[in-house]
Amino acid sequence: MNPAQPATAGPRTRRWVSCADDFAIDAGTTDAIVDLIGKGRVTATSALVDAPLWPAAARQLAGGHATADVGLHLNLTQAFAPGTAGTWPLLELIWRCGTGRIPRATLQAAIARQLDAFESAMGRPPDYVDGHQHVHQFGVVRDLLIHALRQRYPATRIWVRSTRPPAGVRDRKSRGIALLGDRGLRARAAGAGIASSAYLVGVYDFRAVDSADRAAYREHLARWFDAGPDGSVLMCHPATLAAPGDPIGAARAMEYAYLGGAEFGAGLRRSDIVLTTGSALFTGVARQPSNFPPQGRQ
Repeated sequence: MNPAQPATAGPRTRRWVSCADDFAIDAGTTDAIVDLIGKGRVTATSALVDAPLWPAAARQLAGGHATADVGLHLNLTQAFAPGTAGTWPLLELIWRCGTGRIPRATLQAAIARQLDAFESAMGRPPDYVDGHQHVHQFGVVRDLLIHALRQRYPATRIWVRSTRPPAGVRDRKSRGIALLGDRGLRARAAGAGIASSAYLVGVYDFRAVDSADRAAYREHLARWFDAGPDGSVLMCHPATLAAPGDPIGAARAMEYAYLGGAEFGAGLRRSDIVLTTGSALFTGVARQPSNFPPQGRQ
C-alpha cells in the first residue's frame, strides 16, 4: 500500500515528508537518522557531503534503507577542514548574496564539488537539494544551483525544498527564514521545470531546548500538525546523543527520542497524516515509501 494514496484514508488525509537534516555531520546524527529511516519515521535525509564521515555514512543508506529520499544539504557556512573554499560565516553570506558581492566562480565550484561528492558516494544524483542553514534559497546561490541541477540532470526528476511556512505558522523565525529567498527559489525552480516542496514546518529555537524538553516539542508538533497542509515537509535534526560543542546538541537528542517514540506516531494518527517521500509527492517518482503510520492502527 502506498501511503501517498492510502486505501483506507479519508478525504482529510494529508501526506507529509519527514526530512532529517545534517546526515553525516557526526556519528550520533548518522546513527539516529538511519534508525529512524528503518522505523519509517524519517522519509528523507539531507547529506552534508563535505563532512569527513560522508563516504562511510553513505553506505548505510543502501539496501534496506534505500526507501527514503537522499538529498544534498548544500553547505556554504561550515568549514569541516581549514581553508575550505566556498564557505562564509552565515551573516556575511547573507550580506554578500543580498548585495551580489560574492565570487560566482567560487560559489559555482562549491556547488559542483558537493554534487560530485554526492554522486561519487551514492552512484546517482540526489533526489532533492536543500541547504545547511537554508543557504540554497539565497540570491545568486539559487540561480547557480538551479542552473547546475538543470545542466547536470536534464532527464532526472529532482525537487528542491521550499522554506515557505504554512499560513497558520506565524512565528518570527519561520517567516524570517522564508524572507531570505523562498519566493525567488520557487520561481527559479519553476522556470527550469524543477519541482519545489509545498511548505516547511519544524522551525523553532533549537538552541533554547533542554535535553528533557519533550513537552515543548510536543506542543510545537501539535501546532504544526494543525497548520501543515498536504505536501508539508517536517524538518528535523535527530541524533542519538549530543556531540561535544554542538550548539543544538540537546535539541537533536530530544528530537530523536521523540520521533522514535509512541507519541509521535499517535500524533500522526490523530491528525490523519501519513509519511511518504518527496519524490512521490513532488515529482511522481515511484519510490517505495515508508507507509507510516500504518493505516487503521489505533
